[in-house]
Amino acid sequence: MRKKSKELLDNLNKIVAKPNKFEKPINIPDTNKMWKSVMGSYEFPKSYLNGPWTKEIDGDGDIDYWTTYDRIYGGLSGERLIQKDGTEYKGKLHKKRRLRDGMNGQNFYQQIRVTADGRWFDNSGMPIEAPTKIEDEEEPDEISFASRELTDEEKEEQSKWKQRAETDMLKKLK
Repeated sequence: MRKKSKELLDNLNKIVAKPNKFEKPINIPDTNKMWKSVMGSYEFPKSYLNGPWTKEIDGDGDIDYWTTYDRIYGGLSGERLIQKDGTEYKGKLHKKRRLRDGMNGQNFYQQIRVTADGRWFDNSGMPIEAPTKIEDEEEPDEISFASRELTDEEKEEQSKWKQRAETDMLKKLK
């Protein structure tokens, strides 16, 4: 078959091919857009400052620019990372924590997340520069019932019951 005929058939196949109705269209949420006019409100990693920037003019004629960034969303069903291009990150999000200085002078731990490819996010899901001092998130202890310390009276009463049960058992053996 000649090259031109093959090219025509390929184009015809593209026209006839049915779209997958179960495939979700890629959608970039507005909360994944960083506007140049509000850049001072949050300290974005330097890698996001390079753009590409999209120009937008609002109804009043004001010009602003925006670029997309990665962000983590979470809730009761778990956490997911929506990437710059609108796709969902399929890798594991590792839990870490770092010690921060509070405004009142007291220190506190802030939860942070990191991807396998080295992208860091704070506890609000926003991207951050890689921190210098981090710790692995402490795994919660196994869930169990809380037990309290027995008082001397309770210990004495328990020993009486044990002794009484032992004497009853010995009586049955005789």
